[in-house]
Amino acid sequence: MEVLIFVFGLVIGSFLNVCIYRIPLKESIIKSPSHCTMCNEKIKPKDLIPVLSYIILKGKCRYCKGKISVRYPLIEILNAFLYLFCYFRVGLDVVLFPLLGLCSVLLVMSVIDMDTKEIPNRLVLILLVLGVVNVIINPSITIIKAAVGFFAVSVPMLFIALLTGGGMGGGDIKLMAAIGVFLGWSDVLAAFFIACFFAGLIGMLLILVKKKTRKDMIPFGPFLAVGILAVIFFGQDIIAWYTGIAGIL
Repeated sequence: MEVLIFVFGLVIGSFLNVCIYRIPLKESIIKSPSHCTMCNEKIKPKDLIPVLSYIILKGKCRYCKGKISVRYPLIEILNAFLYLFCYFRVGLDVVLFPLLGLCSVLLVMSVIDMDTKEIPNRLVLILLVLGVVNVIINPSITIIKAAVGFFAVSVPMLFIALLTGGGMGGGDIKLMAAIGVFLGWSDVLAAFFIACFFAGLIGMLLILVKKKTRKDMIPFGPFLAVGILAVIFFGQDIIAWYTGIAGIL
């Protein structure tokens, strides 16, 4: 089963690469066949095997010999491992499927945010739908938890955005509203604080090595995704660690 989950994650990861490229360009992710982004030549099925095709082609297009970004197989592998972690987390249960969808959408959202500094509304809408489905099938997420979760982080983020004149992006606010429905209020709060911690840490490091200045904008979406996944996979461990530290202090 672990092998099947991993392979399924690779296959879906290949589709995610299509989404990452086409969604910002407003192109259909279904109608148009896969094609080389450099020479526009249609890609044959034998060249669409996740990871393996990249290795066989040595990272180059079969037709124009243009270089294929290593990001493509990395996203496929990362999605496969996320699926595997989800399976280890909940097993072969009905709640696994919205969780898999959540991971894939977060992955697409993170890469698009890094590329364009925007979070597409259609991805937020998908997350909201997944959240509603999770509330219906997951007994640990009540309607009250989901409803409070919708506002728990998004409203404070909205106030921060208004007070700072854009300190928080609209896409980030809508993302955390949708995630609040999926996770409930307590977990979405934890995810937000973890995201802020890592964003601050990475931001300081980038400033220290002079890759960024204090005035440069850093996409917050990927850090939110890290916080969300950290809560999903390691939530209980984080709580136990924090409780232990608090007890010592």
